[in-house]
Amino acid sequence: MSSCNTTRGGAPCSDAASRTVSLFDILGPVMTGPSSSHTAGVLRIGRMGRMLLGGTPDRIDIFFYGALARTFRGHMSDEATVGGLMGLDPDSPDIGRAIETARGQGIPVEFHPLSDSDRNPNTIDMAIERDGVKMRAAGISVGGGEILIDELDGFEISLRGCEDAVLVRGGNGFSSDEAVSALEGVRSVQSSVRDGEELVQCITSSPAPEAAVDRIRRMSGVIAVYPVTSLLPYKLEDPRPLFTSFSEVLDEARRSGKPLHELAVEYESRRSGYSRSRTLGQITTIWSVMRESLETGLRGPNKLIAGFTSGTDASSLMSAMRDGRTVGGAILTKSVARSIAAMEVNASMGRVAAAPTAGSCGVVPATLLTVAEDRNIGEEGIVNSLLVAAMTGLIIARRAPVSGALGGCQSEIGVASAMAAAGLVHMAGGSPAQVAEAVAMSLKNILGLICDPVAGPVEIPCIKRNSIGVANALASADMALAGIASAIPVDEVIDALVGVQKLLPPELRGTMKGGLGSTPTGLRLKDVWMERLGAGGNS
Repeated sequence: MSSCNTTRGGAPCSDAASRTVSLFDILGPVMTGPSSSHTAGVLRIGRMGRMLLGGTPDRIDIFFYGALARTFRGHMSDEATVGGLMGLDPDSPDIGRAIETARGQGIPVEFHPLSDSDRNPNTIDMAIERDGVKMRAAGISVGGGEILIDELDGFEISLRGCEDAVLVRGGNGFSSDEAVSALEGVRSVQSSVRDGEELVQCITSSPAPEAAVDRIRRMSGVIAVYPVTSLLPYKLEDPRPLFTSFSEVLDEARRSGKPLHELAVEYESRRSGYSRSRTLGQITTIWSVMRESLETGLRGPNKLIAGFTSGTDASSLMSAMRDGRTVGGAILTKSVARSIAAMEVNASMGRVAAAPTAGSCGVVPATLLTVAEDRNIGEEGIVNSLLVAAMTGLIIARRAPVSGALGGCQSEIGVASAMAAAGLVHMAGGSPAQVAEAVAMSLKNILGLICDPVAGPVEIPCIKRNSIGVANALASADMALAGIASAIPVDEVIDALVGVQKLLPPELRGTMKGGLGSTPTGLRLKDVWMERLGAGGNS
């Protein structure tokens, strides 16, 4: 085991509880489905492994643990990790063919599922090799596409993919101070010691020049140097968040008199250094992807990865509403149909925007678009509501993981529903206090919602479960707009979510050992899926 310490004011080795989340960690990534944690997130981990190794591997061995060892094929985690190691982007249409591509180039690829492990189930552990150099790198998919690379050849590190950095490994005669002094714009330094060697991680304000990297390589005792550049455009420029709770948001709204969407823009400006126009432009781009996924799904038919459902449920529901065969009213039924449409695209390896995850990608866009149409609200109003929805998600995600494998579906559909409720109240002209009440009511209504995928693919119950997020968001928004308040304040509800996440047993967090995954039909479909994979499925 290595020991870790921090110098020069840097963040500690494990700082998940205090990370400053971006709006674009919540609305995004724009990705090819089906899972933001287990497809887009693990692809990013693969991209980081490729960067640390210095290029495309000559050999790939990937280890999956716990729940992911059972579901990685249905979530396309095998394809996505290899895709990242091969240099693909999260929205590449080639993700589903990454293993075939690698093997076609003569690269051996092997997978090692260890389902009985008690290691974090969102861990991707890569043993990779290039030009005779072997490397072991591991990272955790935190949720919603966020990652944390926490291990390199047994040394503790802490990289989230949004930093420029240089890592230096040294042995006898190595001076970490000398290595650090060779770099400009050093923001933090973290050191890990193992078996008489030291690994120093330097976060820098910009990518290190090649000349500086070469100078470090020539220093006494240096074993290896690993230059890293940010995978994301929204680098962490200032770790001090503008606010960390809803009470702080409400205080700032009262003090400044600014609407919530402008506070969201100011938050991102401090966090990522983005201008107002750049933030609005990125949100507008994300909205266009969201809207496209709704429209594509409704056109259908959608060819789902496992095909456990028809891929035409969204269009069937919309047709039933038009024929007068539904009872929920136009806004509810349209919103549900659209949420299913986005999820059918997601489950077909189509392009979606996570909100906050791919498994809940239909809730926010479906409700906002439907209510906006009903009220004749244009794109500017939708973008402003998306900003408030994203701000809601980042406040929750600062304290609670947004991953079904870590906290159940309350972490995905529950958080998406709270985000949608917040956006709807803002769209309808509600006050900041009413936004907070809607978030509290919607989130507490779904506390305890389990993650119980059938067979592994993100299809049952994930696709139709978006509908409960939609209905809950609409109901909570209406109650808040009517002046109804939550008896439990919103920040306390978020704390309760964290508590329930910790209490939820592993059987109800994506392992297929409980809930619908353990029913006779669920087990039968699992056998069908396993037989299909054995006959040459997606791995």
